[in-house]
Amino acid sequence: MSRIARHLLAGLVISLAASAPRATAADASPPQTIGPNKEQLLAQAQQCRELLRTSLIQFYLPACVDQANGGYLESLRDGKFALTGEKLLTLQARQLWFFSTLAIEGYESERALAAARSGFSFIQTKMRDAQNGGYYSKVTDEGGPRDPRKHAYLNSFALYGLTAYYRATKAPEALQAAQELFRVLEAKSHDKKHGGYVEFFEADWTPITDPKASGYVGAIGHKTYNTHLHLLESFAELYRVWPDEILGRRLSELLTINASTVRYPTVNNNVDAYFADWKVVKEPRNLRASYGHDVECVWLVMDAARTLSLSPALYRTWAEALCRTCLDLGYDREHGGFYSSGPLGQPADDTQKIWWVQSEALAGMLEMFRLTGNVEYYSAFSRTLDFCAKYQVAKEGSWWASRNADGSPTNNLQRSSPWQGAYHGGRAMILCAKWLEELAGLAQNHAKDTQR
Repeated sequence: MSRIARHLLAGLVISLAASAPRATAADASPPQTIGPNKEQLLAQAQQCRELLRTSLIQFYLPACVDQANGGYLESLRDGKFALTGEKLLTLQARQLWFFSTLAIEGYESERALAAARSGFSFIQTKMRDAQNGGYYSKVTDEGGPRDPRKHAYLNSFALYGLTAYYRATKAPEALQAAQELFRVLEAKSHDKKHGGYVEFFEADWTPITDPKASGYVGAIGHKTYNTHLHLLESFAELYRVWPDEILGRRLSELLTINASTVRYPTVNNNVDAYFADWKVVKEPRNLRASYGHDVECVWLVMDAARTLSLSPALYRTWAEALCRTCLDLGYDREHGGFYSSGPLGQPADDTQKIWWVQSEALAGMLEMFRLTGNVEYYSAFSRTLDFCAKYQVAKEGSWWASRNADGSPTNNLQRSSPWQGAYHGGRAMILCAKWLEELAGLAQNHAKDTQR
């Protein structure tokens, strides 16, 4: 038995003798010290599947599909999806990923595939730059020109969605589109001198460096942790279906960037902005911890390592250090859930509970429990799930974009926007349901072994 499996079973075996009551979001109780038993794990898996069905599938499918123009409606007006005048590549690609993944995982497969086809067709016929390569940042509702500039972050999500669509349909044109986009990023965006990727470009791939230009994510003219984290995510997805040699080298490079390069030298947090040669931007607004990105980084690094046939145990010490800081400074031990951000080395000062932060915390904490068997990670997962179910999930459908630390409403009452679709919450629910069932199987097998 591997060392990782022994750690995991050590956490689970205690719970076979005694079950601790689960903490709720309102409790200010100490962290859970007894691991979950099979019944608890299966109940939480079912809870994740039910939240996926009721808060996301029923909300977005098929209501967000633009039946007139193709692609997806992004925002609500009077509680219903409506045209806004433009469509953002990030949201279009994320929804394509979500519907494709639903079909892959067997959730409403026929309807999900129909929704995915709408997104794939719109992205390929309306957002693809046939002349210069890559995908436009924005188009009109109908698919006309709006912002033809290119951003590596936005195009990374196009790659993610195209690859998922290929996995769902095995359509050769989808894989061809993903391969073509990777090659464009390799030729136009990859920094062959310093590593990583230049991020923001005009339509013809001329880099944009004017800090006064309107942008999308991160500081213009810099390399960012955020963009490189999502490149890691999409390159891993593509490599699993197309193990190309150059793609593998770039995925390995991104693994190094996310697990080493972007870590601030004096604290166990990653920071966002860097110069071209990876010197950190030492401005106060950059010297902050984003707890959601850090816990997301942990599980995406593990995912990329497995994709490259590397043991996640190689990254365990790094991951535990990153999570230690997030738990000490960014986790709400009274209500459950993770805060938004804070100064490096200090407690969080932005204590909002953002939907995507909670989603990535669920995946990150459960991945760390799988890796280490440390019940503290399971406790953080469990209490964050309770917080989400009680406060973050909207009874009206979808998830509230933001809540206060205690779960009460903020001024942001959005439930869908160009930056919020079903991707973060949907992925967390799909992954966590599967992982919880795997853990339940381990607990059951161990119980059988001890009875022999």
